[in-house]
Amino acid sequence: MDGVLCRTDFARRLTVLGDITGLEPRAVDAAIFQSGFDDLADRGHYSAAEYLELFAAHLGVPVSREEWLAARRAAMTPDHDMLALAKRLQRRVPVAMLTNNGPLLQEGLAEVFPQAVALFGDHAYFSCQFRSTKEEPAIFHAISQTLGARVENTLFIDDSEVYIASAQSAGLATHQYMGIDGLMSFMRQIGLSPD
Repeated sequence: MDGVLCRTDFARRLTVLGDITGLEPRAVDAAIFQSGFDDLADRGHYSAAEYLELFAAHLGVPVSREEWLAARRAAMTPDHDMLALAKRLQRRVPVAMLTNNGPLLQEGLAEVFPQAVALFGDHAYFSCQFRSTKEEPAIFHAISQTLGARVENTLFIDDSEVYIASAQSAGLATHQYMGIDGLMSFMRQIGLSPD
């Protein structure tokens, strides 16, 4: 999702959270993201309600669901060209989304990124559902089983070199996303042109 289907400005998210809480963005980063707390949410350790309660506790400041979602939304700019490409691909092959994110974003995706909900519906998957993340090859076996797909027949597209290496370890074909032109060229090479 982040970095492929939308451009995400993490610094902007920290700034908005700082404005909401009255804390310095670097303090928000340290308490939530650098501490490992948010990673535990991505791995399914909390429900959405538990996550939000603990998020506020880590900051020492109340944060509402609406404020949290607003900060996430403010940092995201949908890539309409990539979304359109995914929609065209859906006419040829099954397409799903897998993102390293926790239950609060999963629950609020329609409020934050409605284009993804419209495009993927029930095939928008979150790492918290699998109690794993894309750093671990096991998640790719789990989602393949969920989709009824064979890993060797599955193409994984991501902008992260670490996630690409993990998917390759699981046996998936991969493409490291660096822009839509490179992806289109790659798809033509493998006979998967959406046009």
